[in-house]
Amino acid sequence: MAQSDRSRHERRLSSLKQERQHYESLWQDYNNFIAPGRLRLNGDERKGKAKHKHIVDETGLLAFRTLRSGMQSGQTSPARPWFRLSTFDKEMREFGPIKDYLYKVEMVMRQVMQQSNLYNVLHNGYGDLGQFGQMCALLVNDPEDYIRGVPLLTGQYWIAQNERGRVDTMYRKVPMTIEQVVGKFVSNGDGSMDWSRTSLAIKNLYDRGAYDEWVNIYHAVEPRRERDESKADVANMRYLSNYWEEGQTGDVLLMESGFNQNRILAPRWETVGSDVYAANHPGEISLPGIKMLQTEQRRKGEAIDKMVRPPMVGPTAMKNNPSSILPGSITYVDNPGNQPAYRPAFEVRFDVTAAMHDIQEVQQRIDRCWYADLFFAITQMQGVQPRNVMELSQRKEEQLLQLGPVVDRQQYELLNPIIDIVFDACVEADLLPPAPQELEGEALKIDHISLLAQAQKAVSTGAIERAIGFIGQVAQFKPEVMDKVDLDQSVDEYFDAIGAPPPMLVSDDEVKAARADREKEAAQQKQAAMMAQMAPAIKQGAEAASSMVDTAEKPGAAQLLAQLGLQ
Repeated sequence: MAQSDRSRHERRLSSLKQERQHYESLWQDYNNFIAPGRLRLNGDERKGKAKHKHIVDETGLLAFRTLRSGMQSGQTSPARPWFRLSTFDKEMREFGPIKDYLYKVEMVMRQVMQQSNLYNVLHNGYGDLGQFGQMCALLVNDPEDYIRGVPLLTGQYWIAQNERGRVDTMYRKVPMTIEQVVGKFVSNGDGSMDWSRTSLAIKNLYDRGAYDEWVNIYHAVEPRRERDESKADVANMRYLSNYWEEGQTGDVLLMESGFNQNRILAPRWETVGSDVYAANHPGEISLPGIKMLQTEQRRKGEAIDKMVRPPMVGPTAMKNNPSSILPGSITYVDNPGNQPAYRPAFEVRFDVTAAMHDIQEVQQRIDRCWYADLFFAITQMQGVQPRNVMELSQRKEEQLLQLGPVVDRQQYELLNPIIDIVFDACVEADLLPPAPQELEGEALKIDHISLLAQAQKAVSTGAIERAIGFIGQVAQFKPEVMDKVDLDQSVDEYFDAIGAPPPMLVSDDEVKAARADREKEAAQQKQAAMMAQMAPAIKQGAEAASSMVDTAEKPGAAQLLAQLGLQ
C-alpha cells in the first residue's frame, strides 16, 4: 500500500504542477510590484535577497497592508465576537438552557482560538488572498494549544477542488532542516531512531552533525479513496496525510497519517467557472496601475533631476582643467564673455504639478482596487466634519456592501471550516459543557456577526427600525394599531441581526413567567385598592346596622321599623 501511495502521489503532483504553471508568471509580477517576499517558486526560499528593487512608489504595498488589516478586523477580529452558534429550529433557539449552553460553547471556542496562532495565520493569509487571489493553510490539533495553524506561502503548494467546488486536496513542498526531519520522522521519542523511511543521504548528514542543512519534503493531504470505515486508525481516516522525501529512490513514505475531516483552509477571492486558482482579485486588477505608477514616478524623478542638474556642454579648452558646478565654487576660464564656460545642453520643461495630479489619480485607482477607500471611508470622507452618527454608520455600511460577495465566499470556504474544526477539537479535548438533551440529534447553525457580516445585515435592521418608527407615529392617532405588531418578536429579530450577545435577551419562558408574576401582583394590588375604596362604605354599613339594632331594642322601635319596611 505504501509503494502504490508514493507512486500515485508523485503522479498526481506532476499533474497539479502542470495546472499551476499557467498562473506562476502572473504571481511573479504580483510579488515583484505589490508585496515582495510572499512568493516561493522553483526553490526560491528566504535568504535575504533584494526584494523591493522593482518598487519606487509604495502605494500598492500600503493598499495591500490596508486590505490585510481591514479584512482581519472586519471579518475575524480577535477583539470582538465574529460568530455565533444557534439552531435551525426557531423555538429551540430561544429556549433558555440551549441559549446558555451555546453561549458557553462560543466562549470556550473563542478562548481556544485566542491562545493559538490562528489569528496570525489569518492576518498573513488575508494578504495573500488579495495579492495572489487565494491563501492556504492547514489547521491541525496541537497538544498544548488544542489547535495550530500551519501557514503556506504561495508557490509552496498545489490545490484541487471536489465536485462541489470546495478545495479538498493540497500538495506542498516543505523545506526542512536535517534536525527537523529527524525529530519528526526518525526519532521515536524514547531516544531510539528508525532510519528505515529516510534516505542514506539524510542519515549521513545527521551523523556528520550537519543539522542545519536543508532538504525538501513533500506532503499530500487529500480524500482517502480506499478505507475501512469500521476502523478508526490513521490508515482509515477520511483524509490521508502522507509525507515523502524529494529524490529518494523507492516507494517508501516518511509518514502515513490522516484526519477525520477536511483540515485544508484554501479560500479564493473569486473563481471563474471551474478554475481552481483565483481571478479578478485586487492584485490582478491593480497590477497595470501599479506598474504605470512606478514608470511615472521614475520619469518624474528623472525630469526633476534634469531640471536641477541638467546635462552641460562646455568648450574643449576646459577639458581636464579644474572645474566645478557645486554651489559656491569658482571655475576660472579665459574670455568668459565670448565663450560661456558651461551651459545646459538642452532645456527641460516639465510640468511637475500636472504629473503629480496624474500620479495621485492612479494612486486613488489602486486604493479602490484594494478597497482601501472602503476601510478608510470615514477618515477620507469629504465634506463638513464631524458627521452625525447615523450618517457615518449608513455610509460605512453602504460602502462595505461592495465586499458582500467576497465576504460570502470567505464564510463558506474559510470561516465555517474553521468553526467546525475548532468545535471538533474542543469536543476531543473535553472542553465543552454537557449539552442539553433537547439538542440531541439537532444540527447547529453558524451565524456570522463580524463587522463585514453585520454591514450586509444592516438592510434588515434598517427595515425593522423604519417599521417600528412608522407604527409609533400611527399609534399616536390610533393606539389600537399596536395590536398588529409583535414587539417581542421584533426585539428578537433586531438583536439577532446586529449580533447582540444571547445573554442580553431573556428567554421566552422566563418572559412569560415574569409577566404572569407581574399580572398576579397587579391583580392583587387592584384587589387591595378596591378593598381600600370599599372599606369606608362597609364601615358605614356596619355602623348603620349597629344603630338599627340599638334602635330595635328601644320601646316603640319595632313598630317604627315595620312602618319603614325594615323589619
